[in-house]
Amino acid sequence: MYTCTFVKYLWKDIDKKRLYRTLEKQITLPFIPSIGIEVGEGEWFSGKIERVFWDNSKKLFTIKVMDVVPKDGLSAELLIDVATKQGWQIRE
Repeated sequence: MYTCTFVKYLWKDIDKKRLYRTLEKQITLPFIPSIGIEVGEGEWFSGKIERVFWDNSKKLFTIKVMDVVPKDGLSAELLIDVATKQGWQIRE
């Protein structure tokens, strides 16, 4: 089993100039994660994996997934609300 921290950036604008929040979710996977796949657990959904980093000292994968940007009437505030209800946590 592999401990994984998924990381997703939520931007305030479409141009990705103003970061609104960083979201994360830690889960354990029975396989080594790879670029291009998507992972789900209950209501939570990762989005497409873009980068995978193994931290040997912590024995954990950090996994960067696709960013979220506001679009067509969906504000960053609404998107953060939806993400937290799905199981993402806000990184402080």
